[in-house]
Amino acid sequence: MSASAMLSPMLADLAPPPPRLSATDSLFLDFDGTLVDLADNPEGVHVSTELADRLDALAAHMPGRLAIVSGRSIAQLDALFGPQAEHFTLAGSHGAERRSPEDGHVQPDKPDHLATATDEMRAVAEANDLYFETKSFGAGLHYRRHPQAEPLAIREATAIAERHGLTLQPGKMMVEIRLPGDKGRAIETLMQAPAMQGTVPIFFGDDVTDEDGFVAAAALGGAGVLVGPMRETAARYRLPDVAAVHIWLAQALENAK
Repeated sequence: MSASAMLSPMLADLAPPPPRLSATDSLFLDFDGTLVDLADNPEGVHVSTELADRLDALAAHMPGRLAIVSGRSIAQLDALFGPQAEHFTLAGSHGAERRSPEDGHVQPDKPDHLATATDEMRAVAEANDLYFETKSFGAGLHYRRHPQAEPLAIREATAIAERHGLTLQPGKMMVEIRLPGDKGRAIETLMQAPAMQGTVPIFFGDDVTDEDGFVAAAALGGAGVLVGPMRETAARYRLPDVAAVHIWLAQALENAK
């Protein structure tokens, strides 16, 4: 079932998730807008030592059952978390690539037309003073500094995606083109790992790109947690912002001790 088919027609607020994790839970976390606040450009984000240490401690309490599922590439997540990234299961590039102890780093081949499409996206960015983000399996246009450029960015990215047979992915103040993949399929695949089999997924995310993950978590007996303002969503719970996620993680860690 698609994410749109699962969206609640009501906008009544959702309760926060209970601040605890059991031995039958697996924790999936989006990155931008969930673990860290959004920045004007992706390079303006950093991971605090406190956050990295807290996730590291949680991963030790639930070995093999903590995963970060992000639109960023695994290479970007490695650079942000440093050596501690090796302690988490990672799904990057909206699920197009993943890394786990069981399977190692699994990633698709890059088709030749991806480089051409990336060059075309870069040209649009340069011509319109937009921030260009190159990704392992795609490229993005960020218009947070120029919100009035949204129609142009979406129009140009749509044309490039259609021309090269790529997936168009709108996000918060940005649009990207990429190889196929979604966070829901990533969660479904990761849940087949021995450490996660028989558990239920809890997935935290903020963007419309996370809705497929909320749907997948619910279908597997778990739940989604929307981070940010209330909107139509397939999530069961909600937290208001990144700071609230950090508090929840701290409480979950304390309750796990």
